[in-house]
Amino acid sequence: MSAYAAAYAPPVGGHGSYAGGCGTASTSRAPTSYSPPGVASSAAPTASSGGLGGLGGLAGVSGDGSWPTADQLVAAVPVRPFSFSQPAQKVAVGERRNVSELRGLVPKPYAVGEEAEFLLLKGVLTDNEVAGLLASCITALSDLIGAGRGREPELVDGRPRFAIELAERGALGASAPPALRPLIEGSLLPYVRQKYGCPTAALSSVLFRRYVPGERQFVGPHHEHGAFAVARIALQDASSFTGGLFVQGSGRAFLDRKFVTLSRGDVCLHRYDLNHGVEVQEGSRSEIVLYFKDSPQAVSSGSCSWYQQAAERGDAAAQLGLGLSLADQEDFAEANRWLEKACGQDQPEALFTRAECAWEPPANSGLQADTAQALQLFRRAAELGHGRSQSRLGGLLVQGVKGRVQQDSWEGKRLLRLAFEQDDPDAGFYLGQALLQEGDRDGASKLLAACAKGHPRACFQVAEMYREGQYNFPKDVPQSLRYTKWAAHQGDAQALSNLGHIIINGMGVVRDEAKAVRLFRVAAKLGAAEGMLNYGLALLRGNGGVKVDYQEALEWAQKSAALGHSLAHQQLSMFFNAAKNPNPPARSVPSCKEELNRLGVRELRDLLRTEGIDFSDCVEKSDLIARAAMHLPGVAEPWDAAPEHTLLLEPQKRSREDIALLRQRQQQTVSAAAAAAAEVSAAGPNGGSGSAAASSFQEKLPPPSRETSAAASASASQGGSQPVAA
Repeated sequence: MSAYAAAYAPPVGGHGSYAGGCGTASTSRAPTSYSPPGVASSAAPTASSGGLGGLGGLAGVSGDGSWPTADQLVAAVPVRPFSFSQPAQKVAVGERRNVSELRGLVPKPYAVGEEAEFLLLKGVLTDNEVAGLLASCITALSDLIGAGRGREPELVDGRPRFAIELAERGALGASAPPALRPLIEGSLLPYVRQKYGCPTAALSSVLFRRYVPGERQFVGPHHEHGAFAVARIALQDASSFTGGLFVQGSGRAFLDRKFVTLSRGDVCLHRYDLNHGVEVQEGSRSEIVLYFKDSPQAVSSGSCSWYQQAAERGDAAAQLGLGLSLADQEDFAEANRWLEKACGQDQPEALFTRAECAWEPPANSGLQADTAQALQLFRRAAELGHGRSQSRLGGLLVQGVKGRVQQDSWEGKRLLRLAFEQDDPDAGFYLGQALLQEGDRDGASKLLAACAKGHPRACFQVAEMYREGQYNFPKDVPQSLRYTKWAAHQGDAQALSNLGHIIINGMGVVRDEAKAVRLFRVAAKLGAAEGMLNYGLALLRGNGGVKVDYQEALEWAQKSAALGHSLAHQQLSMFFNAAKNPNPPARSVPSCKEELNRLGVRELRDLLRTEGIDFSDCVEKSDLIARAAMHLPGVAEPWDAAPEHTLLLEPQKRSREDIALLRQRQQQTVSAAAAAAAEVSAAGPNGGSGSAAASSFQEKLPPPSRETSAAASASASQGGSQPVAA
């Protein structure tokens, strides 16, 4: 069995979960069978009823043969903590004295005998300092994401990073907490200068990042090529999440990946040569990341001058870093020269970078696409064990590219399996799709593994499986909504269109035309053919409060048909016939904020409703004006915030039998109460004990129904003491 399969298989006789933080790795045991659901395996022991031990490898969770969910797969991944071999030392971090410093060493991938160093500083910040930083930063980031921003692409994989920049080009911005400046200037920056012997080191940029369900939960192993040093401030205790920052000394992800335990106020410091990443399997995690360069000139120009001397000496990693730095400055000729030198020494990341440039040259680089060279470089890097190259080449071979790459399914799957063992989400997605197309249901486990890492296309695919009940997945509308929203939140165009389709038809959620049409518009602008057609239909009919525009509707329908959407082809005649007529007269739209101030509350609401803009959270007139000002002519429209809004699940309707049973229980309760009250009144004149009568009254009362108890609790919470009406 492969290392990845062994890591995912639960141990025999236990659930193998890890409590909080990095946890403790369980004792190694023989893995269970990797058989498909519903298929008995002689090697698999009898599944127990509790915990993950009942999964039986990847056999179904229950007897119906259903597949385990992504959460259950993640729970079986071992989280091994990094062990420091040397005792802690007391050091001074700038103005802060007696700070415990732990030193860790990790082998450098693809560099035999070389090690990268990182430092763990315990308790640099107090709890009050951490609380102030976290409260300020989380508010700023939430507002930024709610406004449709904060989704700049991650350099590692190009997906949204969900972060806010607190400092850029060495200058702290308006969103930076006031306590951050003295922390940097008085403690962290002096420590970086002293530790790395660079008195001219300067702050380059600062990011606040969060890893929460439905957003970012995984950043693959990588190097920070653009920073001389990096400091990470942990803002949450390790017990609030599972996983966190990890270091990795090779491509063997599930053998060499070790997690660094960071508590509140701890700081992890490392340089550009450390191979690291972040994986939050459960819970949420927040951190502040500070990037330093070796001089103020490097900060202002964006250069990485510290690579120059090592690159001239022939260091392949330094040549790669220098080439990437020159490419960021758009000096592509010099960048290619250094990258080719690194490729001459078989540096895998340099081979991958050059292959990507040859496959799709950067804009304004003057380079021409060269498919043969790109495939040759991808293959050489894949032979050296580079996971991203194996995933990229395997995906191209499995799918094939017309006129460029001939399809080779067998070789593509072989490469994807190698990359999948290195925990590459893209490999899990492409391999899962290829296996499912061939009828191999083991592809579902690959998709779920990629989905657990937050891969947008895998989330969309899993959502469709839950919605349609494919491949032994149960039909589960809430699960389908969860993964559809996750994919839409990361900008997947097809998921945005599908989410709009679910909302406009009220499929398990409260129907909301305005929100659905906004999602269609975003999906259409991102290039989804179905989103284009749906938005064209909304413009044609005026759904969701949008203005009817026959010409624009025809344009979107034609774009959808050009992308091969069959329904758009069938309905083009309807759009052409409608476009022959003039558009209905439209009301005048304010063009500046002064005109908005002259409108009343009702007029502002009518305007927002007509434009299809959500204003349900607006309370005052100033809120309505601010929301309308965001959509004035000439204002850049942000990424619509609709995917983050809570979807109201449709309440379950009671059947006639449930209603009759509820009425019967209420009548029994009232009758018993009346009978007990009559007994109490009768016993009073005869000198009966009040306490005895009260106890008799309580004993004769039947146990209240669940509905009656809930109603009584609600009445008590509102401050009322009246009994629940029958």
